[in-house]
Amino acid sequence: MIAISRTSDPAWKPITNEILVTGHTVMVIGRVDTGKSTFCRHLASVALEKGLKVGIVDADVGQSWIGPPTTVGMKIVEGKPAPALFPDSFYFVGSVSPGGHLLQAATGTKRMIEAAVAAGAELVIIDTTGFVDGGIGRALKSSKIDLIRPDHIVCFQRGSELETLIKGFEQVCSVHRLEPSRSVQAKSKKSRSAYRQEQFNRYFSRCTIQEIPFSELRGQRTIFLNGRRANDSELKNLSEIVDGVVLYAEWSFKGLFIVTADAITDLIARKLRSHLSIDELSVNIPEKLQRLVTALIDEHGEPICLATIENMDFNQGILSLRCKKDAAKLARAIQFSDFQLPIVENERILGE
Repeated sequence: MIAISRTSDPAWKPITNEILVTGHTVMVIGRVDTGKSTFCRHLASVALEKGLKVGIVDADVGQSWIGPPTTVGMKIVEGKPAPALFPDSFYFVGSVSPGGHLLQAATGTKRMIEAAVAAGAELVIIDTTGFVDGGIGRALKSSKIDLIRPDHIVCFQRGSELETLIKGFEQVCSVHRLEPSRSVQAKSKKSRSAYRQEQFNRYFSRCTIQEIPFSELRGQRTIFLNGRRANDSELKNLSEIVDGVVLYAEWSFKGLFIVTADAITDLIARKLRSHLSIDELSVNIPEKLQRLVTALIDEHGEPICLATIENMDFNQGILSLRCKKDAAKLARAIQFSDFQLPIVENERILGE
């Protein structure tokens, strides 16, 4: 029989004490609405009372409480652990779900742990998403555990629901099993979405629209801003192939990034690949780039802030971004994603 302690159980205190005495990193896992974040804050509070310097890494990209959604955030806790929209450091995953972004999610978590350690954290607490089911969910958590090798894993589970995930790591770290907190209220999909939107609204509320020439930026995770811009003759030729208007195009080694006035069919896309003998094709329309969430990167490769694309002037080669003051002056690269802020009817413009 697997022993699982309740959060109100007397056995919980020895577990907490063991973590504080023998642990440097602790990862908290479990499904959604099980009390992971509450436990992380409690553990941080106890650690602070013991005089430890604590860093919290929030890897829950969809319901983040440290940093805005789409990011893994890190905060050195100095007082009572509380939500912090602006963390000490962050890594841009570019999605509110780790599915399809496993590499970025794992890399971001590792990078933020390193940032916490570099800041002098004696205990690093890692909060995670509720994405634990299925092959992909297990692969993500297993990869994170294998990459991080935490001293302790605190697993919130009902019965033995996550044993197939955590049993394989009992030889490399201490595993503690807790029942989900009964005080946690389940959140609906609608309320989760509303929370994300509110976080984004707050994050961008003091931002302004700034312009950056294409020539001053390099793109990351994309062909865009890394290749050779197509000339007028090439744009005309591409327009004939797609039987539409090609607003912008950029060539890379065996790759092509294009922006068309209207969406093209899969048949046309295959025709482009075949006709041009390219392996990588990225086709976009202006509507798919509008309000796209991105991250601006400085000359040292560190993130400055999130930014949303407000407009692209393809003729002049100018990118209009909503971002924090003076961020455009510091930006040397931009990380793209496929996540757009939703346009809500009668919504106030962010930052206005």
